[in-house]
Amino acid sequence: MQKLRVTMALLVMSLVLSSGAIISGCSSSATPEQLQRISELKREISSLESAIQTKQNQIGQLDRQISAMDAKLTQCAKDKDLVRQRLANWQGE
Repeated sequence: MQKLRVTMALLVMSLVLSSGAIISGCSSSATPEQLQRISELKREISSLESAIQTKQNQIGQLDRQISAMDAKLTQCAKDKDLVRQRLANWQGE
């Protein structure tokens, strides 16, 4: 008897929940407004992806510029040390 009540209660609850979904207007097709919005979002995604690619290219260019400047800075430091050594030797002679 108890098992029958539990089964009936579950059956009634599932019936109520499924009928609620049907009544609330769930449909398997999108409205024209939703399709238009999807199309707009796809265009926006495409635009953003191209902007991302552009920014990544810029980052690559800036990284190369930084590397070139770092190399120049390192060379300048070496040249500076060489000049200091030569000045020290020249003054010491």
